[in-house]
Order: sequence, then structure tokens, then C-alpha cells
Amino acid sequence: MGAAVGRPDEANAVFHNPAGLSLGAGVRVYASFGLAMIDASFQLQQWDQSDRFITEQPDADGYYPVVEPTRAMAVIPMLAVTAELIPDKLWGALSMYVPNATGARFGATSTTRYHLIDGYTIAPVAQLSVAYQPSPIVAIGAGFGMMNLRLKGKRDVFPIIDGTDATQLLGTNARLDLEGSAWAPTWNAGVLVAPIKGLTIGAAVTGRVDAEIEGPITLTYGTDAPDPGGKLEAKQITSQLLPWAFSAGANYDVHPNVEIGSEFRYWLYRQYDNQRTDIKGAFLIRELNTKKDYHDSWQLSGGVRVHGLQTLPGLEMMLGAHTDKTPAPTKSLTLDSPTFSHYGLHSGVRYTVGRTRLSLTYLHYWYDVPVITDSITSPPSNVRGNGSNNIVSSSIEVTFR
Repeated sequence: MGAAVGRPDEANAVFHNPAGLSLGAGVRVYASFGLAMIDASFQLQQWDQSDRFITEQPDADGYYPVVEPTRAMAVIPMLAVTAELIPDKLWGALSMYVPNATGARFGATSTTRYHLIDGYTIAPVAQLSVAYQPSPIVAIGAGFGMMNLRLKGKRDVFPIIDGTDATQLLGTNARLDLEGSAWAPTWNAGVLVAPIKGLTIGAAVTGRVDAEIEGPITLTYGTDAPDPGGKLEAKQITSQLLPWAFSAGANYDVHPNVEIGSEFRYWLYRQYDNQRTDIKGAFLIRELNTKKDYHDSWQLSGGVRVHGLQTLPGLEMMLGAHTDKTPAPTKSLTLDSPTFSHYGLHSGVRYTVGRTRLSLTYLHYWYDVPVITDSITSPPSNVRGNGSNNIVSSSIEVTFR
């Protein structure tokens, strides 16, 4: 439906707006799983001396042949248990979910090998949430948890470094492997108001996360290096920021069988200026600095829900749409963590039978992949391309009163 913040009536309120726990009675056990399958293709533009190492021939515009990832996907699982601790007053929830688990892989000999061969980011969260309703029209909620950030990346090192030819030391296909993990506290809070019959208004905030991801970094010399296959191993510490996020939404019953809703989400990505990796124990390099220069990001979405039909009283049908603005300027966008503006269509059904509520959803995103000509990354990430995303998810929620 694209309008969860203003009326989060499932246990996934722990993520969207914890005040929404007040909309569920008794004890609820909730489980969901989603799979995002990304379809994308890119063409890299030639850069200085790339023709020395990339054998594919560019077209008349200077672009190498189309490359598609051999794997590009994300998983979105959640498990939550909620309980009404004091009738109509206090609710609690314990949840485990993964708001971000994405990965991609390109061919080891493709034109993108100097940008990304294989990589993933996973950030599971364990959270304790509470909601309190001081009056029949107001509820407040908050959640506190721990996030375990994990990342891994693999790519070849382009042997022209800051204009210096390093092939005599590294070879033409030196491999860089980086991985790490970190624990970081997380929190969110929300409010839900029902000022008049049929109208609910919600707002929520998610706190900023600053993490120092530590782990090994390994440089394996190329097969044509003086020491082919030799390894240089060190420790890396990478700073990672997840920004403040704010959301607000409203849902209104325009008819006993029809609900409409909309919401607005805003992320303070302006804080993400630079990503720094400190390297300890390597004589070749002491740090990696990646200029990000992100700006704030936002999403506007909304939709409609039809429910309570006489012929199918347990069935709910939903449609929605959204538009989303990327935080990444084209000059600092990288293929190991691409983010593009996009818009999408949402659809879903829920069905309640007895104490069990089942759901199935399908979302389709269209990515607005720009033609990048001003890349400042090393090597440059000047690309053109296109992409889409198909997200399928299902859930089951069982209530014990």
C-alpha cells in the first residue's frame, strides 16, 4: 500500500513506527520473508589507459560492451513476537530482522573487474520495542536494539595509481579482498494519533548509526607480477554511517470498505561526506578515502486498501506507488554500492482466517540510471545503463488472545 507509518497494524510496526504496536491485541507471532531480484545492465566508458588492460573494444561513443551482474539480489526477513502487557495500555515486542542484506557479483574478467567482482552488505538487527497508550487517541512507542554490520568486497586493482604505473610491482590483475564486521546500537521512536474517527496520523524517527567495521584486507599480486600470487595481508577499519531518518504518514477510511493513505520519508544523508578506511600493517598504503558528498534523500508514497467485502470478508487488497530520490551525486557513485532514483508500483493481498493472517506482496521498481560523465572515483565510474527490481514477499501472523 505504501502507507505503513500512519497505520502500522502488523508486527512490523517495530520497524516502521513502534507506536503501531498499540493496534494489535493479545500475543502475536509474526514471520515474513522477502526477496528482491535486481535486473540491471551497465556500460563503462573508457578511461585513461584502460585500453592497456581491457581487451574488449569500445563502441563509437567510447563505451565498452554491456555488462550484467551474474547475481544481484537482496533478502528481507523478519521474525517478531508482540504481547499486550496491560490491556489497552502497554505493549511489548521482541524482533529480529534484516533491513539491509544486498549482494552483487560480476564476472572476474568483465570490464567491471576494477570496480567490483563480488560483494555484499548485511546488517541484521535484534530489537526490543514498547508502546504505551496514555489516552484512547494517542500512542507512543520506542525501540532499542543492536545491529551487526557485515561487509565484503572483492575487485581487481587498476595498476595505474594516481598516474603511476604499478604493473612492475602488482601485475595487471592484482586482487583486493576486504571484509569486516561491527556491532552498533540502534533506536527508533514513533507516535500515533487518531484525532477523529477513521483517521490515523503517525510519525517516526530512526537514530543515526556510526560504526567502525574491522576486518582483514588482502592484496594478492597478479599472475604477471614479480611475485605472482604473493599476498600482502593487513587489518582495515572502515567508517560506516547510517543517517537519521524521519517519516510521517496519514491513513483515512473514506468508506467502511476503503482506506487511503500516504507517507513521506526523509534521510539526512548530507552527513555522509566521506568514507575512510584505515589500513594497518601494509607498507604500500595506509588509508583509502572515498569521497561521497551525499545529499539528503526522500521518498513519497501512497495507496489504497479495499477490505471487509461481504462476499470475501477476510480478504484485503492493496495497491500503491512511490517515487524515491537518491542521495548519491553522479560524481561519487560507485558500482560496489550503486543507488539510483526510482519509482515503483506496489500490490498486495492479505487474508485472515481464524487467528491467522497471511499476506503476499509484489513490488516493481524502475531505476533512473543516469549517464555519468563526471566521476571522481578511481578508476572512474562513468557509466550508462538501466535497471529494475522485482520484490516478492510473504508473511504469516498468528494471534493468541
